[in-house]
Amino acid sequence: MAITSYSFKASVFIAENVLFSSSVLFNAILIHYFVCHFVFQHIRKKRWALIIPDILAIYLLSLLITTSSLNLLRNLYPENEVITRLYQKYTVNSFGKPFDGELLLWVLSLIIWFNTFGIIIKIVKDFHESSLEKLAIAQEKNSMEISFLRAQIQPHFLFNTLNSIYGLIIHNEEASKVVIQLSNLLRFSLYDSEKEHITLKEEIEFLSNYLLLEKMRYKESRVQIEYDFGQIENKEKIIKPLILINFIENAFKHGVNATIKNAWIKLSMTEKEGLLTFHCANNNPVTATGKKNNESTGGLGLKNVRRRLELEYQTRYSLDIKETDDVYEVSLILKL
Repeated sequence: MAITSYSFKASVFIAENVLFSSSVLFNAILIHYFVCHFVFQHIRKKRWALIIPDILAIYLLSLLITTSSLNLLRNLYPENEVITRLYQKYTVNSFGKPFDGELLLWVLSLIIWFNTFGIIIKIVKDFHESSLEKLAIAQEKNSMEISFLRAQIQPHFLFNTLNSIYGLIIHNEEASKVVIQLSNLLRFSLYDSEKEHITLKEEIEFLSNYLLLEKMRYKESRVQIEYDFGQIENKEKIIKPLILINFIENAFKHGVNATIKNAWIKLSMTEKEGLLTFHCANNNPVTATGKKNNESTGGLGLKNVRRRLELEYQTRYSLDIKETDDVYEVSLILKL
């Protein structure tokens, strides 16, 4: 109020100044919200084309609030010379008036003066939170690397043992097929998953091997597994490894293992012009008592894959999860 009172050249606590300063405060709060929840988001996601419309919207919104408050003050205090002068000077009475230099400068000065401090605080707060998040990610990565090094001897031992078993059962076609597929999965986990990217062809081969092993593990009377990975326009497109497998594992863990009734899983993957669409659906689990299983169908695995998508694909993905009494569905779209 002390600042706005300068415009009225009168006491801070006169009614005119209180009303006008209230409108300025309301305008500052509204603009701060708009900047924090829209402008910063557009900058963070590098949507530069939206910045100019954002600035224009901020200006027009401030202009509407400021001139409306002047109109109200003029109606309430028609004999106040200062209000009359401000009204005549800044009232919008033509289409070109909002872009008049003097009016533009006055409104922008109000925006800048009353929002700068709040925006600086917001920038500092976001920078601090970003720094903490990066530190947490680095610590988590180091922890995962240590865990991997500690466990590295076990998969190598298993891999070598599988090769030995394959040599012993090579004449048993069914058993040798299972060993080869399991060996391929292990090889992928040890070597290919360490790559920055893999091709869709490699990803499909890995998922197919996994599903074939699950088919052998479960009887057809226990679970119906259907999948279609054939609608791929370009199998040489690259994808981050071990993204899709999380949803499939989740379907088996919470859809098949959590119910004694007949279970089903349906999977599909399509790719066209660099846009990958992955769909995974399974029955919602039912326990032996016939009641719904209250165990979360997402859990830590889903939380981790969401975080990976945010870090590695940022704005280039869309994840939609739907759940009904009977079906749990995941739809993922990736821009490769």
